[in-house]
Amino acid sequence: MKQFELLLGLYFRPLRTMARILDEGSPLFGALAVLLVSAVFQFAPLLAIARATPAPGAATASVDSRATSDDDDREGAQAFSVLTPMLMSGPIATVIGMAVLFAPSLLLAATFLAPIGGFGVAFRRDFGGLLTVIFFIWTATHLPFLFLIPAMPNPLLLAAASTVVYAAALTPAVRLALGSSLPASAGAVVAGFFGLLLTPFLHFLASPFLLFYAWAFVSGSFSDVEWSLKARRNLRRYLEAATINPRDAEAHIQLGLIHLRRRQWPEARMRFEKASEIDPTDPDARFQLGRLERRDGRYPAAEKHFLAVIAKDPKFSHHEIWREFGANYLNAGLFDDARQALERFVALRAHDPEGLVYLGEALTALGRTDEAQARFGEAIEAADTMPHYRRHEVVEWRKRAKKALRR
Repeated sequence: MKQFELLLGLYFRPLRTMARILDEGSPLFGALAVLLVSAVFQFAPLLAIARATPAPGAATASVDSRATSDDDDREGAQAFSVLTPMLMSGPIATVIGMAVLFAPSLLLAATFLAPIGGFGVAFRRDFGGLLTVIFFIWTATHLPFLFLIPAMPNPLLLAAASTVVYAAALTPAVRLALGSSLPASAGAVVAGFFGLLLTPFLHFLASPFLLFYAWAFVSGSFSDVEWSLKARRNLRRYLEAATINPRDAEAHIQLGLIHLRRRQWPEARMRFEKASEIDPTDPDARFQLGRLERRDGRYPAAEKHFLAVIAKDPKFSHHEIWREFGANYLNAGLFDDARQALERFVALRAHDPEGLVYLGEALTALGRTDEAQARFGEAIEAADTMPHYRRHEVVEWRKRAKKALRR
């Protein structure tokens, strides 16, 4: 019953329901729903062809007069069968195409477009939740179009419309699942459709030898995906249960961090504010609240939170409090105050590209161009010498430093 509720919730509260699907959705239910809806889409062209076929014994003149329109109906039905989104050779192939081609292609593209880690790490961590939400959204976006099949004169138009609606609905879901930006999520969705170009090769999966070696090769990865999905959902349930304790601020902080990764800013703020109410001296909650206030342009409010963290622990988060403190002054236009805070941070963390870029921007605003160029160069060098597994985290700051040097 809950799974039907999640499916229907996509029509009324889509963003909130997408987050719930990541935490509670069943991949099996989603796959079965796709099978059912895609089977109807598969059967509809056959009905169109049957309607276009003249009855036996009909008058020759009547048949001749309808020849052109019948041909058009058949061509439209065939186009509908081929181009309906993710409808390859049948309902089962639709599900396989999503799991084997579309979702991996989308995830691979996202690793290049957003700092979410390498493909192997992202696959084990995010594939289960991503595939679940893909199933649910495909079903929710295609289901209304079933009622338009009898009325829509052009099946090709119906297929195109369902594809556009599906891609538009999937983009924010990818943003939630992977924590990527909206442009990166949209690019990843488009790349997923390009992955479907390999659909003609799906028939090779019928080979028992290929299936054996494929399973031997990827079974470990899929076990990790299943374990990761269950572990993350169990952690979420545990944290939700822990919030019942009115004195437990840590559970709210951890839930807030989950919302932050999904870019659910209001939900994250609510959790951190609750944690701060429970324990006003907790530096974690105040630090994250300061970052959210700075993101929303409320710089005086952010300053109060950062000062509270510094008073509690001036070394908080490996001195990153000084970087955030300086960045807040930089955004507020207090460039000399920003310079002082950022120089303190850089003295302690000399190879942090983000802090070096902020400091370079503060120096540029103060007219100290030569010093600023040196800092931007150091930021690029720091990004280039990062360990391989961390370079995706700093690629944004490398680009920002190079752009500043070009100016």
